Amino acid sequence: MMKRKIFATAIMSLFAVVVFAQQQMPMPQQQEVSTDYSDEEIETFVEANLDVTKVQQEAEKKAMGIIEENDLELERFNEIVAIQQGQSDEEASPEEMEAFNAAAQEIMANNQETQSKMIAALDKHDISQEKYQQIMMAYQQDEEFRKKVDTVVQAKSNG
Repeated sequence: MMKRKIFATAIMSLFAVVVFAQQQMPMPQQQEVSTDYSDEEIETFVEANLDVTKVQQEAEKKAMGIIEENDLELERFNEIVAIQQGQSDEEASPEEMEAFNAAAQEIMANNQETQSKMIAALDKHDISQEKYQQIMMAYQQDEEFRKKVDTVVQAKSNG
């Protein structure tokens, strides 16, 4: 389960980079984040994020299917990713690399469709990519703000 979560995080990070690659202004990692959002903006963010998460889950499921169709186990796919990133001294056979490359290309080909669906989810909730990204950064970097957003999420999931 942990490896699946790591894979999901890696794939979704990739999707997030693709979706927000068009941003005009790069945002440094340790930039001071604003948490000054109205309750309405937070609620819109939460609703949009629920839809974006569904799109991400569909994409993850599809990616895992692609990996299996290419005769790789998820665990081995992750190991080859680590090899490709120079984070592992292991080696992959030529057959494994061929299967990995085929799967990776197919997954990347699906990124464009996923990107479009994620942007459509944001548009549906009338929230810009930039604002969504800013609120997400605030959520990730500010504990108090995260608690505030989590309260809205909890209220939505109970209501």
